[in-house]
Amino acid sequence: MATRGSRDGGKQTRRTLLDAATTLFLAQGSTVSVAQICAAADAYPNQVTYYFGSKESLFVEAACGAVLRAGSAAEKAAADAETVREYTERLVGTLLGTSAPSVELFTTAMLMAGRRPELRERITGTLHTLHERGEQALLRTLVRTGWRLRTEIDVEAKAFWSAVFGVVIQKSATGESFGYSLGDAVAVIFAGLQIPDAVLDTALDPAGLTTG
Repeated sequence: MATRGSRDGGKQTRRTLLDAATTLFLAQGSTVSVAQICAAADAYPNQVTYYFGSKESLFVEAACGAVLRAGSAAEKAAADAETVREYTERLVGTLLGTSAPSVELFTTAMLMAGRRPELRERITGTLHTLHERGEQALLRTLVRTGWRLRTEIDVEAKAFWSAVFGVVIQKSATGESFGYSLGDAVAVIFAGLQIPDAVLDTALDPAGLTTG
């Protein structure tokens, strides 16, 4: 019984560290120190090492969780859209708006993994999940309009997320001089998919299926 209690306590400590780190990383970026994380979590530096191995590993885990939640938030925001155009605007608007810090965090984690091979597995798994969800979204909102994709749907889903990451990096790097409106960003991200206006203006029913 004591062992189970210790295990449950360990899970809670790990969760508390991850939650505290995620909040700080989203607010301040990767420069947050282990001391700051531990102060916020009421924990000790050796617990970061014990549960995560390193601050970099903790950062990647926090970033992966954040971007997955961002993807889910975007899908939720777009769920009741009335047209494909509105769906895409809400989807992209969420990812580049309220969820942009989470997406930016993940782009930093990807660059970090490029220098730290031991971090790549988590990044790869998260990208796979994002792409898989993207495929499902394309099926729901585009393929059922009767529009034929130019290539395999998994390639289109990867292209979507690559474009989102690219725009977020530009926005982060240029700040106020970014110069893209939401409409511009939607156009840039979906230009590669070459979605015709007739498809974008197709009505969607409440279940996410096209009508008309």
